[in-house]
Amino acid sequence: MITFYNKDGSISGTIDGRIHSEAHLKMWIGKKGETERIVVNWKAVKDYKDEKGNLIAQDFEPDCSEDQKQIYFDLDKNPSDIFKYKVDVTTKRLILK
Repeated sequence: MITFYNKDGSISGTIDGRIHSEAHLKMWIGKKGETERIVVNWKAVKDYKDEKGNLIAQDFEPDCSEDQKQIYFDLDKNPSDIFKYKVDVTTKRLILK
């Protein structure tokens, strides 16, 4: 998820997703000089292979600090819940309003 926020920490929008392409990273919501962003990609943490050793599935988790992971797991299920949060502009972490 890419989260865009204003200088007061209010969230102005997101680009949903677990893995972001270069095209996603070039996108912006709002004016670049007036908004900032947090980019959280997801990383593979467990591989599942068939009997021949071929990769058949993977488990992923947000690539962020431990105390923020559950927030991103929850947002993955309900992306619109992002607006229940604001960004602490000093730490760049999501906090409940």
